[in-house]
Amino acid sequence: MKEIYKKPIFYYVLIPALIGLWPVWLLTIGVPSANDNLQKAMDDYVEAEKLIGQILGELDPQRLDYAKSKKTGEAFDFITAIDQVTKLVRIPPTGYRLSTSPIRKVKGGQSNQDASMTIEKIDLEKFTKFLSVMHMRWSSLQCSNVTLSKIKGEKNVWKADVRFIYYQ
Repeated sequence: MKEIYKKPIFYYVLIPALIGLWPVWLLTIGVPSANDNLQKAMDDYVEAEKLIGQILGELDPQRLDYAKSKKTGEAFDFITAIDQVTKLVRIPPTGYRLSTSPIRKVKGGQSNQDASMTIEKIDLEKFTKFLSVMHMRWSSLQCSNVTLSKIKGEKNVWKADVRFIYYQ
């Protein structure tokens, strides 16, 4: 059997046979499969449009309001931003401490501002929602450090120390 691989006639027959099978495969399997995948992608797109419309229209219409208010050119303020998001996530005002630093100018004309926040008691679900909303609303905001400390004797209750940097 090994000798057949060494003979060139084997390759003179094998390569044209494979080239002849390619169009057969393409017509029987390749094109119908591509059509099915295209139809599935179009159906997924229509479904996604409905879900996006539902989210923007019914579940979270404030996203559109926020996008409109963002165009007013208001300056970013940590106190206002964190107050808005903590109300949304239902973190009580007495449940966190916030300290901000003054705005610093850096080379190149850019400026930034730091803030440290300590949340005394929070579960992981609320904390991750808080961070994701903060980053979603303010793209120039970065979370530079997060420290979570488990509170002893409590189930899924943590103390969170967060450090933010906002670049203007």
